[in-house]
Amino acid sequence: MPLIDSDPPASLRIDAGIAHVALARAENRNALTVEMLTSVSAQLDVAVQAGARAVVLSGEGPAFCAGLDLREEHPERLRRSIELLLAVMRQMLTLPVPVVARLDGPARAGGLGLVAAADFAIARTDVDFSFTEVRLGLAPAAISVCVLPRLRSRDATRLFLTAERIDAQRAAHIGLIDEAVDASDMDSRVDATLTALRAAHPQGMAATKPLLTAGIVREIDAHGADLVATSFTLFTSPAAREAIAAARRR
Repeated sequence: MPLIDSDPPASLRIDAGIAHVALARAENRNALTVEMLTSVSAQLDVAVQAGARAVVLSGEGPAFCAGLDLREEHPERLRRSIELLLAVMRQMLTLPVPVVARLDGPARAGGLGLVAAADFAIARTDVDFSFTEVRLGLAPAAISVCVLPRLRSRDATRLFLTAERIDAQRAAHIGLIDEAVDASDMDSRVDATLTALRAAHPQGMAATKPLLTAGIVREIDAHGADLVATSFTLFTSPAAREAIAAARRR
């Protein structure tokens, strides 16, 4: 019988050896708050303790994740949100089981940090992505440590500096995600990936993941504090606060 924990803001369901963790604040497009990120981290821990063979990370409602909550104005909570985002990305990278990001809705800004930290990312063809930070006087500093290894230099330059919105097919072409699939094929493609992962031995999986992620983890450990400081300084600057306020009025 499936194990279910539906408490918001992130829900957990474990079924047939697979942990399904869902960002569950659809009313604010699953924005990343202290509470959301704390909940996601806790659910990932529970999934591993329960012996899950893989984790599927998704978002409820029309969006996967809108990024950090731009309504947050308390400085210490904002700093903590940035720290927790980096910590959750590191946790995903070091989890002894693979994480599959299932993208049934768009991802923006910090939400793309979660996408990049996942071992697999499968999106519907009608989903789009954007690094929106530059338009708000910000920079994708904290998430860059996970995103940049996924992208070619020229693609990263264009996406980071223009905030250009790209569709799932282009995102797959440049390496931001693995696959772009029709909505009708989404379940079968995710299931195919999970079937392949179930065939792997847990010990082999746990030993193989660090070969793929150790470099990024070292970068987080070496430079994470500086990246958090950069993001926090920008978020709390007068220019960014003005740009964010203007964006919220539109």
